[in-house]
Amino acid sequence: MIFLPRGKPVKEKIKPGNVNLPGALKKLQSGRFTGYLCFSGAPRTGIILFEKGRLISALYESANERTIDCAAVVRIFEESLLGNLILDIYQLSPELALSVHSLLHGEMLYQGQDLKRIDIKALLARIRKNRLNGCLRIYAEDRIALIFYEKGNALGFFHDGSTEIETTADTSVSIARLSGAKLDVVATKSLEELMLIDLQHSMDFISLWRGVRKKLQEQRRRQHAVESRGPSDAG
Repeated sequence: MIFLPRGKPVKEKIKPGNVNLPGALKKLQSGRFTGYLCFSGAPRTGIILFEKGRLISALYESANERTIDCAAVVRIFEESLLGNLILDIYQLSPELALSVHSLLHGEMLYQGQDLKRIDIKALLARIRKNRLNGCLRIYAEDRIALIFYEKGNALGFFHDGSTEIETTADTSVSIARLSGAKLDVVATKSLEELMLIDLQHSMDFISLWRGVRKKLQEQRRRQHAVESRGPSDAG
């Protein structure tokens, strides 16, 4: 699943099915918003990431599904209209947003590792030796910290409430000490290797939203028709 620190809260606990999401996304674009929208509802999570008004990432994950870009937006729209998701919006700095963009499209090297069973010194030595571009994600309970690396060197930290990449490790250390703390290691591409396009320029979100609504309405209509039929009709 997608684990990110919360950033600076803008709005929280919104029911996205009650919102005109294409209009909201357009407003964030015109306001040059930088940050991310988190759509959560276990086991589903969706992320839509903005950098200076550009919608640069869309990602949706569930227990057995992972989609990006247009397909991710469609799944987020579907689950939002079904009432399965809650929306939180968090502000980030442009630098941090781009680092998160790299993370979302990275390659998972290790996932869900028990920190108590890991030789951290040896791991950090391998990161330096291999000149890793990537991220360590440390999490326990509902607390998350990210440590970004470039060519094996630590760039900084992203903790709950942060909008910038920070230089202090206190929060990361405190999370690592919590019972059940786990670690993910993700390799990322450089920003030069990643495509930074505004997905709102390549997709018609209004048509996607309307299409999803129409499909769900038709599904409900058919389901209602089936439920309305009596046993004799069904035979």
